[in-house]
Amino acid sequence: MTRSRLVVLSSLIVVGVGVVGALGALYLDPARAAVGPLPAEGLALPGDAQFVMGFDVHRFVASPFYQRFGKDPQGQGRPPGFTELEEKTGLNPERDVDRIVFAGRAADKGPEGGVVLVSGSFDRTKLSRAIETEGKGVTYRSHEGTTMYLFREGQGARSGAVAFLDDDTLVLGPRASVEATLTNHAGGKVPMRSNAALVALLESVKPGSTFWAVGDQSVLSRLPLSVPGASGQGSITLPPVKSVIVTGDLDPLVAVELTGEAVDNKAAQNLADMVRGLVALASLQASQKPELKDLASAVSVTTDATRVHVNVRVPYELIDSLSGKRPVAAIGGPENR
Repeated sequence: MTRSRLVVLSSLIVVGVGVVGALGALYLDPARAAVGPLPAEGLALPGDAQFVMGFDVHRFVASPFYQRFGKDPQGQGRPPGFTELEEKTGLNPERDVDRIVFAGRAADKGPEGGVVLVSGSFDRTKLSRAIETEGKGVTYRSHEGTTMYLFREGQGARSGAVAFLDDDTLVLGPRASVEATLTNHAGGKVPMRSNAALVALLESVKPGSTFWAVGDQSVLSRLPLSVPGASGQGSITLPPVKSVIVTGDLDPLVAVELTGEAVDNKAAQNLADMVRGLVALASLQASQKPELKDLASAVSVTTDATRVHVNVRVPYELIDSLSGKRPVAAIGGPENR
């Protein structure tokens, strides 16, 4: 190989390494990478969130739960959020949506009290047209070069908004929160990463869960501090809990795992004993309702230092017996798939 060719080859290698490095910095930047089940785009959500929840729509629709109860005439097997999403955007969640993520604060109330990310396979033009023509009282504004659709714009703080975060992701919520999320995403900001407490909880979520939720101490502080005693008189004071992680699956049975972080080992043991007591109380009532005995046996409680693990594994046959009626059978997949 001549010297000139060697120089050219070396130059190409240097340029190639530089391009790969630049692409790696752009797409593999740890600050922009997913955190546990939270996708990378979720890091643009408000950093002051106190809880985050996620829902794998494909897993849910394919589960025995949906097949048993999703076709119920009363709609008991279909999440209420599906209906609201369909009304505002014209999307069919079962067909068009892959994943839903919701982040918010305990102080926020009502349907507009948090920010929602909806990811899926969308026809952006068709969906935009559907929102404009089917939404009642919908107006629109431009923010960060993106069209933002507004609902009830004249109602101030109660006005809601919908916008495309990218071609595959919608963001919904209060106007101010949607604007902040769009600004963060456009500027490459990841405020959620600054929330160390939630990031640590997200990294602990079991991979592949159909649904999951994490919350810090500020959310749990709004829960009741006591529960009625087993005798019906007096009350039992709940030990303080710092955080909670919930994960669940719906195939082949309903399996939910809840992990609560107590302030110390003693508080964890007290919390575990209290949960065991409630389960035992259900067992005592089995003489009047035998299926409660099976439900009690479906719950297990363990401790690990300051953590309390509650595992619930409920077969669908037990759910049928507790509901007291036969579910409507679902043949095939959801409608319009």
